[in-house]
Parts: sequence; structure tokens; C-alpha cells
Amino acid sequence: MTSAKWPLRKRRPGVPALALLTCSVIVLPCQAQQTAPADAAAPAAASSAAADSQDTVTEELIQMLQKHNALSKEDAEALIGKLRKRSSQAQAAAPTQASPAAAAVPAATAASEAAAPKKPGGDVRVIYIPESEKQRIRDEVKQEVLATAKAENWAQPFAMPEWTRRITLGGDILFRQEFDFYDHGNYPFVNYYAINTGSPYDVSLSDGNTVPPPLLNTTRMRELPRLRARLDMLAKVSDDLDVGLRLATGNDTNPVVTDQTFPPDSNRLNFSLDRAYLNYRPLSGLSIWAGRSPNPWMSTNMVWDDDLNFDGLAVQYRFDAGSGLKPFVTVGAFSVENTSYNLSSNGFNNGRSRDKWLYGAQLGADWKFREGVTASGAVAYYYFDKISGKLSSPCAPVTDTVVCSTDDSRPLFMQKGNTLFALRNPALTSQPNAPDFQYFGLASPFRELDALLRLDVRLQGKLHWIVEGDYVNNLAFGAGRIAKLGPVTNLNILNDQYVGGDSGYHLLMQVGYPSIGEIGEWNVLGGYKRIESDAVLDAFTDSTFHVGGTNAKGYYIQSNIGFTHNAWLDARWFSATEVSGPPLAVDVLQVDLNARF
Repeated sequence: MTSAKWPLRKRRPGVPALALLTCSVIVLPCQAQQTAPADAAAPAAASSAAADSQDTVTEELIQMLQKHNALSKEDAEALIGKLRKRSSQAQAAAPTQASPAAAAVPAATAASEAAAPKKPGGDVRVIYIPESEKQRIRDEVKQEVLATAKAENWAQPFAMPEWTRRITLGGDILFRQEFDFYDHGNYPFVNYYAINTGSPYDVSLSDGNTVPPPLLNTTRMRELPRLRARLDMLAKVSDDLDVGLRLATGNDTNPVVTDQTFPPDSNRLNFSLDRAYLNYRPLSGLSIWAGRSPNPWMSTNMVWDDDLNFDGLAVQYRFDAGSGLKPFVTVGAFSVENTSYNLSSNGFNNGRSRDKWLYGAQLGADWKFREGVTASGAVAYYYFDKISGKLSSPCAPVTDTVVCSTDDSRPLFMQKGNTLFALRNPALTSQPNAPDFQYFGLASPFRELDALLRLDVRLQGKLHWIVEGDYVNNLAFGAGRIAKLGPVTNLNILNDQYVGGDSGYHLLMQVGYPSIGEIGEWNVLGGYKRIESDAVLDAFTDSTFHVGGTNAKGYYIQSNIGFTHNAWLDARWFSATEVSGPPLAVDVLQVDLNARF
């Protein structure tokens, strides 16, 4: 039989080619085989010759596979060693298995063959190999080839590496056109955030104080073209551990906004690390988040803005109590603000660490009390440690380079609405109208108790009706204590009396598809909010309603419609005014083009 030639290719042969080559060597000789002799006493020498011949062919096949890199050298040598060992064992056993009568057969056969006249062209002698032996050889070669192919990843030449199958990528893009409409009767508001993140401001009435404080825009309409881009990666490290990463637009000074206004000079937008966390699930129903992770609480944006992430550790346990009831409990500890490592950088004595933390606990449940109807509820307690400002020890802040003892108690990020007071105690200043460069801190501590209820009713198909109510109260609020600090915000414009408050509520109703994913899917929703000045920390509440912050009340409406797969249009209108204090009315229109991938 003419031996098959292996085509020379740079790429390694796949498993089908190897299987074909294997069968061509092992099976083809059998296609011409004759029926085995009926005599039960077959010649031992013929059996030995058949085995030797088959082992030789198999050894040549293995060497050919190794030559063309279909088998590694080590695997080829191992297979050849097995074949030779089997051949030796067969030869050693042959004399004991052959009977005296059978031993005489080879000689008689040889004499008969020598005496018989040969036919023109010669006879072809076909060696019989039992089917079981052929199958065993094929299985051995196949297993070795497949093992090597899997280890070296050439059985599927275009397959991706194994580690890529453990990573999921996704993300979204939003293009927004925003219009902020301010009432012309609004009062000017000081931009305390700009002061606290820059140099202190002189609040004195000294003769040289002619520089006005930085002010917020509260009277002029603004049009803002904006873009948000987010790229998510979820890596499955093991069956019980995931790692999540997310890059997003935005800046490193605002934790509640990831959409970014196009720069005036057509320069590039920022793109930075928005999330980086581990999610470990050691037991059924138990989840642990560590790092910069998504919001672990059941909540609304009255308390936590939708774009806010949490830096720290959260643990949640959910279980099935039966009858459609699934309770859960969540606890967490998160860093809010860290003290500068070298505070104070321009003083001889560094200040003590005053790190600010959030500790929270929430108890809730989801209850599916009948088909298509689910109720959810939760009660949470959020404790902000060292979040309020502290009046300094006596100092003389006569220049903007002076450092006083409690400067680090000022918030480094805020929106607007919370009550503020001057942190520095200018008791050492001898002149009554001397310069007084001030920073400003939160007048109230924050111990927020939040209660939330949600009802989800499936109307027809994928259409749902959802209603939601959220109530929050700052248990640490004290109007009398705040008034004694001499607050500079939330004052009655007629008599300068403090008029701040401690509670808020949010009502929402939505009809349509809960999530937009296909063309023609839609939903409409509307809601009402009322958030008093110190009900929640203004830094972390919704950044759109009333253009961010607290001390706001009003309504909003929103509509979404899908125009293709995973893409939709979104239009939102917000109308809000102040709850108390100087007037500040603003309406916001946002038109968004969204795509998710």
C-alpha cells in the first residue's frame, strides 16, 4: 500500500485531518482483509507476525504525527514505549499459549507454500487484525492527540484564549442637550464650594475688602451640550469571586456627575476609573463588595444620586423565607473624605487626622404575593461620622495663608442647600474690622433614617405599573443648636432668622416597560420631591433636580421610547423652587440619546 503523504503547511493540522490520517493507516488495510480461517488453532507465528506488523505501522504513524508537530516529542515517546512493551509481553506469552499441534502448523504451512506454484503477478497476503484491537489503537491515538490539541489550543485554530471567556465587556453612551432656565427674580447665592476648595474668603467689612465672593449663576439661562461614556468589565475570577471595573467620563471633583459638558476649546474629555471592586460570594445568598463599588442600598436619588459609587466595604445577605418573601440585610462602611496626609503643609505642627466615614445598615424584603405583583420595602439608617464642621480654637485669620485648627472639617465637595457656618474663631484679632478669611462647614450632623416602599404590577405582557414612595428624616438635626452657630445660609430674607428643616419625601409613578431594549418599547413617569435643607447630605443627592442639592421642592416628568435595539430617546422636564429662604426657582429640560452595548 502506498503510504499517505502529509501536506506541508505552516498551520498545525486540526483533529479531523489527524483522524483521517489515523484511519487511513489502520482501517484501509482491513478493507482488503479476507475472512479469518475457521480453524480455531491459528498459527501462533502468524498471530505474532500480525501483532508485530500492526505495532510497526502504529509506531510509524506516531512518529509521523510527532514529525509534523501534531504530537509533542514526550507524548510520542510515551506511546511508542507502550507499544514496544505490549509487543514484548505478547512475544513472551506466545510459547506458553501454543499447543504442540499448533506448533507444527507453521512448518507445514511454509512447506505447502514453497511447493505451490506461484500465480502470475504474485499473491497478496493480508494479515487479520481483530476489530477490538483496531478500536483500542484508534482510541489511544485519538486521546493523545486531543489532549495535546487542547493543551496547545490548536484543535480550534480560531478559538479565543481561555481567559477571555471569563471576561464580559459592556457599556453605554449618552449624548445630552440640556437647558437650565432660571427665574429672573432669584437671589444671588455664594459659591461656598469654590471657597472651600480654594483660598479662604474675607467676610469682614474692612476698608480694603472690595472683592466680591464667588457666586453661583442663578439668573441666566444656560444651554449645555453634554456627553457620557462608560465602559464596564466584569471578570469571573472563580465561581464565587468576580472583579468589576468601569471607566467613565466626568471629572475628579464631582462624585455624582459622569456626563461632561463639551469643553469650550474642543479639547478632549476626561475618562477615568469610576469603579474597581471585588464581589465575593462565599455562601449562597451572601455577597461581599470591597473597593469602589456600585450602590448597595435599595434607595431613590433623593438620598443617593444614580451616578454615585461607594468607597469601602459592604455585606449583604438575602434568603428565601417562603411564600414569595425574600428578606435581605445590608451593612456597610465607606470612606467619605480623608484628611490630607501633610495637613497643614504650611505649618510647623500637623493637625490630627479627621477622616469622615459613612456607616449604614438596611433591612428590607421583596415580596411576590401573587403572580405579576411584587412589593419591596426597606428601612435604612445612615450615620455620617465627623461630617459636621467644628468651630476652631481662637486664631487670627488676617490673611488667606493663615491655617486654623479645624479647617479640615470643611466639606471639600458640596452642591447647595445644607446649612453652613464660618469655621474660624477670630478671637485673637484685636481690631474690630480686621480681615477675617473664612472657610465654611456643615452646621448639622447627619443621622439619616430612610424608609422606602415600592409596588410593581405587571399589567399586560411586559408592561408594568410602578409606584414608589421614599421618606427621610435627619435624626441629628437641631434647629436651636444650629442657630447658635450663626449660620450663613437658609436665612429668612426679612429678618435673618434660621429657617432650615430636617425631612424630605419623594413620590414616583411609572407606566410602560421597566427597561427599554427594543424598538417601540416605551415608558412615561412622573414624580414630586420635597427636600428640606438638612434632610440629607446635599453632596450626594440628585444632581439634576433644582440643579443639584437640597432645600428644593417641585415635580418632574419623563418619557422614553426605543428607536432600535438597545437604543432609546429620553426627554425629561424638572421644575423646582426653594423650600425656604431666598428665592431660587429653576426649570431643567434634558433631551438624551442613549445607546447600550
